[in-house]
Amino acid sequence: MREIQHGSGKGMFWAALIGAGVGAGVALLYAPRAGKETREWLAERGRRMKDTTLSTLEQGKDAARRAAREIGGAAEDTAKVVNRPLPNGPASTILNR
Repeated sequence: MREIQHGSGKGMFWAALIGAGVGAGVALLYAPRAGKETREWLAERGRRMKDTTLSTLEQGKDAARRAAREIGGAAEDTAKVVNRPLPNGPASTILNR
């Protein structure tokens, strides 16, 4: 039977988002820059956060697709077992009445 890996990727998404926010805040406090420089830095940081978020979202989608395929395969395997003819014997005579 197939094993299904658990985890939706939400934890990784939130960890990345919180880490980026904390890192940005600490950097602003400890490395003051000129206004224009700070805006450029924040814009770059925002682009990286967006890229990280989109990447994590894609990983989550891929994990969901894999899980759906595995569940579908397991359902097909179960259907084959359930639809298999019963062997000849006392149980088959009782069940086939």
